Amino acid sequence: MIAAEISRRRLVPLAATFAATYGVLRSVPISVMILGSGRVLTSSEFVAPLLGIILGPYAGSLAAVVGTFLGIALTGRMNFFGLDFLPVMVNALVLGFLMRKRWLFSALLYSALLALFFLHPLTLHFISVPLPNGAVELPFVWLHIVAWLLLLSPLSRKSVEWISGQTVSKAAGAVFLLALIGTTAQHLTGTLLFASLAVPLMGITPQTLTAGWVAVFYVYPVERLIIVLAATVVNIAVVRALKVTGFLRTADGITTREGRSARKHRPNNASQ
Repeated sequence: MIAAEISRRRLVPLAATFAATYGVLRSVPISVMILGSGRVLTSSEFVAPLLGIILGPYAGSLAAVVGTFLGIALTGRMNFFGLDFLPVMVNALVLGFLMRKRWLFSALLYSALLALFFLHPLTLHFISVPLPNGAVELPFVWLHIVAWLLLLSPLSRKSVEWISGQTVSKAAGAVFLLALIGTTAQHLTGTLLFASLAVPLMGITPQTLTAGWVAVFYVYPVERLIIVLAATVVNIAVVRALKVTGFLRTADGITTREGRSARKHRPNNASQ
């Protein structure tokens, strides 16, 4: 797995770099939000999982907050009236706790989000999907439930170990699974924010909101999977680059560059 701790000397500049990158990418829109009145999703979604995977829950959350407000300062655009940092911060917390082997915290946070969704009075809990043999009722958050089950399974903890493995296919699979968990947690938080703010602050009627949920149901799985695929490519590239430059430790607990140096200068009788 990626080292549980990056030295504080390296963590601060790394967190600042990620925050700046996230903030700048918030100025690059990739799609519009249904019923969002000009609100957009941005390419910052592709790097969001990195905040938790690399920086951990606390530094990752701080980078999420700083990066979000930097993006707001650069664009003047907000989706949730200044609470825009909450979705990406949840992404960083869920993945950060998981990467630090605090699986229970990740599971409890994700479970709480799902419970809040089904308790919220303005979310649409089930969608009637027409099929040739009749309609079937599906949970609106079916993809989030899949991600939640993956988080609860041993696969999530295995992915923490596989992400820095030497096999590219195994590392890519691990990043894909982690990015799916993180981005669905982020989307779930954004959905709860939208449901809470749409009627009182955005002027959307409950009837229009219900119709919007139906449209979102058919769009968000495709949108989230595209984001996860792009995030997988970005995260694999960044993780490997950080390992090569010595910012991340390898499995033996030393950085790649430092490890080569130590092995080069190790005396022959070091094991005696």
